[in-house]
Amino acid sequence: MKMIRITTASILMAILASTLAGCAKEKPLPPPPPTAEEIAAQQREERGKRSLMEGIRLYQGGNYFLAENRFLAPEIWEASTGTQLQALKYLAFGYCVTERYAQCRYAFERALQIDPSFKLDSAEDGHPQWGPVFARASERPTKPSTH
Repeated sequence: MKMIRITTASILMAILASTLAGCAKEKPLPPPPPTAEEIAAQQREERGKRSLMEGIRLYQGGNYFLAENRFLAPEIWEASTGTQLQALKYLAFGYCVTERYAQCRYAFERALQIDPSFKLDSAEDGHPQWGPVFARASERPTKPSTH
C-alpha cells in the first residue's frame, strides 16, 4: 500500500511540474481569424484576378473584343489597384492593336490617374503601336489643375 502512495504522489508531482513548466514557456497565440470584411475583400480580389487572367488569355489568343469585355467586368473594378492597373494596361493594348488609339490613350491616362507612377516594362514601352501612345498619355497631367 505504501508503494501505491509513493507512485500516486510521484505522478501528482510530475503533473504539477509539467504544468508549471508549461506556464513558464507560454506559446504565442495563433493569429485571429480573418474578419468578414477581410474575407470579402479576399474573395473580391480572387474574382477580379480570375477575370483578369481570362481577359489576358483572350487577348493573347487574338480575341481582342472578348478580352475587352473581360477587362471591363465589374469584378475587376472591385479588386485591388494592381488588378485594375493590369486590366487597364491590357485594355489599352487591345485598343491599340484594333487601331482605336483614342481609347488606348484614355486607358493609359486612367491608369496614370490611379497610379501616377504606373509604367510599362521596357519591351512594352518600346512597342511601335502603344509605346508612343503611352508616352503621350504620360505627358498629360494626371490630376485636374487647381488654377
